[in-house]
Amino acid sequence: MRKRVIRAGEIEIEDSEGRVRARFGVTKEDYPFMAFYGPDGRLRARFGIQPDGSAGLAIADDQGKVRATFGLFSDGSASLAMVDRNGKVRAKFGLGTEGAPTLALRNKDGELGFVYSLAQQGSPTISLQDEDGKIRARLGLAAEGSPILRLLDRNGELRAIFGLTTDGVPVLQFIGEEGRPIWTAPTALAAAEAERPGGAAGG
Repeated sequence: MRKRVIRAGEIEIEDSEGRVRARFGVTKEDYPFMAFYGPDGRLRARFGIQPDGSAGLAIADDQGKVRATFGLFSDGSASLAMVDRNGKVRAKFGLGTEGAPTLALRNKDGELGFVYSLAQQGSPTISLQDEDGKIRARLGLAAEGSPILRLLDRNGELRAIFGLTTDGVPVLQFIGEEGRPIWTAPTALAAAEAERPGGAAGG
């Protein structure tokens, strides 16, 4: 049996009262989209393809304001964002180009305040940021599983480290403005750890 084909630049779907509730078509730039509308004619959801090949879904509330977005970008990364009624992104979950997940939370002004992420090797990290969006504290696990807390100043410079070595020995280190340790405890162990990649005082 021969298939029937409908060809059109745009198709509108109406409800029983003749109101347009859905549109399927292509934009003026010839990119496909699907849009869904409430009974008041306001856009409630839209899925489309961008010029660079990215695909995205936007969901709006009963006022027509976008409150959630989901996108898959041309570089392979993905993002899910939650937006408040003022248009500010308050929560965002994403996957980087290498597949590492990140969860970011923002305050009512849209400023980033909390970030939780996993490194490529699976090590978790929690970051706290100030009102300027700069990381001031970072808590995480080194590659071998040792916990470490890093404190940074307003310029993003590392100033203090507290952690455990792979043997479970606690290490505390204060760092001067030039990036050099000014006090460590225990002294010999902290100095050795600072030179070892992935150690308690490592990057």
